Amino acid sequence: MGIAALNVWVHDPLDLCRISDEVWSVAVTYCNGNPVEWCGHTYSSEPAKCGHAEFQLPPGCYIVRAYQFFQLNKLLLFRFSERAIAIVNCDDLGCVHLYNPTYRQLPIGAARAVRFLAASEEFPADKVQKFVAASDDLLTDMPEHPVDAADERLVQHLTELIQKNPPK
Repeated sequence: MGIAALNVWVHDPLDLCRISDEVWSVAVTYCNGNPVEWCGHTYSSEPAKCGHAEFQLPPGCYIVRAYQFFQLNKLLLFRFSERAIAIVNCDDLGCVHLYNPTYRQLPIGAARAVRFLAASEEFPADKVQKFVAASDDLLTDMPEHPVDAADERLVQHLTELIQKNPPK
């Protein structure tokens, strides 16, 4: 028949080896970020009860991510998983696993990104410092989980490795 099937597994943010028990939604987009639309269906909100979704879609190359949303008063907040690339062919069964950064990893990653952009582009140093200081201040009130400590150890290890053996 030619239709592809895609299985999506969303991992637990605090125990990366486990699949999440929570309800998620899955968005499938083309590489340009637009949701996949086919045969009258838009693949932007596929239900993923207990961290799993399975659905059919046309063969192709897609970007997949999961999300949860929360409404706080009139403000709608989203929590997104990391993205994955899924390539499915005719009559193919694709499978992707989506990693969820912990809440602590989000501001750390944002501060690293801002530092990188500041070093590679001309950003006002005072704004970068304010952003990083606010991020660091937030971290003092956030719990640290074993996966957070492991992530920081990896960054430290890679930093030492590159300092000892700079790329040529």
